[in-house]
Amino acid sequence: MDAFVTAMLSQSDALPHDPLFQAGRQVAEAEERREQQMHILSRLAQGSPARIYAEHVLSEIERTIVLSRMHRELIQNLLG
Repeated sequence: MDAFVTAMLSQSDALPHDPLFQAGRQVAEAEERREQQMHILSRLAQGSPARIYAEHVLSEIERTIVLSRMHRELIQNLLG
């Protein structure tokens, strides 16, 4: 988890409806899903249909992280 997200999540005064807080939380949640998916992948046999599907899911999670970070940056720029 990057330092920005850690700082965002540790702020006790951040309101759940704050768009920047929400965007930071989305990034953190997607990064957590990526870690879980990587753990699942590590237990699957190379070339198996389950692993191929799990790799596809991981690539979609990675794509989500990129989009979520872009969304967070856009919000920062609009608010800044």
